[in-house]
Amino acid sequence: MKKRKKRKKLKKKYSVLLVALCITAGILLTVSNNATEPDYSDYSASAKAVPAGVSDTTVATEEAATINAPSTDAGIALSDELARLNETYPNQVGFVLINEGTGETIATNESRIFTSASLYKLFLTYAVLEKVDKGELALTDVMDDTLEGYSGATIDDYLTDTITLSVNETAHGLAHLIGWQNVESFIHENGFKNTTFNPYLETDGIYYSGTLQTTPAEVAELLERLLKGELLSESSTSYFLYLLADQQLVYALNTGLTDEVSFAHKTGILDDVSHDAGIITLDGQDYIVAVLTDGWQNAIDEATPVFESVGASIMTYLHASENK
Repeated sequence: MKKRKKRKKLKKKYSVLLVALCITAGILLTVSNNATEPDYSDYSASAKAVPAGVSDTTVATEEAATINAPSTDAGIALSDELARLNETYPNQVGFVLINEGTGETIATNESRIFTSASLYKLFLTYAVLEKVDKGELALTDVMDDTLEGYSGATIDDYLTDTITLSVNETAHGLAHLIGWQNVESFIHENGFKNTTFNPYLETDGIYYSGTLQTTPAEVAELLERLLKGELLSESSTSYFLYLLADQQLVYALNTGLTDEVSFAHKTGILDDVSHDAGIITLDGQDYIVAVLTDGWQNAIDEATPVFESVGASIMTYLHASENK
């Protein structure tokens, strides 16, 4: 079992969009042995709280962010830290940080393909909420499968557990509702060409997922476009951000971040990979971050020093940027 790690208090008021959101989160139906990520509940946050912290200062733009070289002393220093990290863990760490205030981007191995682990749920949630926006689904729709512990559960309940607790079975239920092949087609049509689900058709006539893959750049792009309101309606954008801010699994990048920031994010872990990606907010300024790692024998233990180091380096960058 995971150690339950007390949730960091989110310091910032949530955006006006979220305040206006009239969606009831519903009762969280938790079946601890159903987590997609191995059952490291010792590392999850221990209490639910109304999430806050993603600022509403960004506006939609027509183009997704591109990867640029660092342009400030703080960015160069962070880039140098990443170079040193790459010497210790050659080609094991992919990283993207986007300063939403300045547009500065610091990245390493950003285009390298990694096994997605549970980061695929970010793209799945996008696909589900797009169906909600089109009126083809509703968050209040009751799921018709027979998942144990989820009798009468709605799409909202499934999405909540899929993001905040990384429950495997709820994610699969949502994917089968849409169809794995349709999720992949939708993601590719919307620009995420290197994010794959590799669906295959079984003899029962149902598509299942094969190898799940993505890149740090595409994870960061999804988060940035979400934050800017480019992916979904206002209500669905706010709902998605709410789920990320209510994240219960805090074993990765949170270990290196301080209580000064809020972190709306999604983790992903397998034996050999450990990822964390989300939106960091400090004093009303947002930063997109994606950290993907692999090559481990026991990721939950071996990757922790990397996340502690990267988190500390991010904090140094944030403070240096804030003081400019």
